[in-house]
Amino acid sequence: MEVFVARTEERLRLQTVYLACRLLAQLLDSGLVTSGELSIIRRNLTALAKTGELAPVIPPRLITGPEAAEMLSVSYSQFRALEKEGAFPFRRRMIGGKTVRYLNKDILDYAQTGSLEDGCQKEEGGDDENKK
Repeated sequence: MEVFVARTEERLRLQTVYLACRLLAQLLDSGLVTSGELSIIRRNLTALAKTGELAPVIPPRLITGPEAAEMLSVSYSQFRALEKEGAFPFRRRMIGGKTVRYLNKDILDYAQTGSLEDGCQKEEGGDDENKK
């Protein structure tokens, strides 16, 4: 017996993603959802809304400032100026005494949403697990 599943071309709306993130932020505050889980949910819902597919699995990797600037399609000097102004929700990570790196997932999340100010901003506020 063959089963046919009707496919609809209806996509998840971005405003629905924002609403879901705001609702999930309440679960983050109560401790029922971790910030990592919220990040995965937000990333996948945003990807579903924009492309109709789940976000690809990206292994975490520390990248240099020039690499981060390239991912955001800005010059390195512009990237540094924006970082100095506090325009980015992600933080630099100091490796050793002087070496600065950024987590690729933070950059991709920012590039995908334009900001973390989409109702899931609680994720970056007190997240000690990302400050390793």
